[in-house]
Amino acid sequence: MVLSDSCSWANEQFGHARLGDPRRTRRLVSLASSLAQHAGLSIVKSSQSTAQVEGAYRLMRNPSVSPEAIAE
Repeated sequence: MVLSDSCSWANEQFGHARLGDPRRTRRLVSLASSLAQHAGLSIVKSSQSTAQVEGAYRLMRNPSVSPEAIAE
């Protein structure tokens, strides 16, 4: 299946991640979509606001979010 836009791709890849709270999953999908739209750029440069940057870093720092949970 070929997905034509980054939002669809991110949702397909990460929309079912069980991160303990649906808001974390939505944040992961949003972050992945933003990074896909701006391939090669940092989180800071690919984000549209400081709130998005802080949300991304909060997600990565969260002890409830593990690489294994994201990869499932």
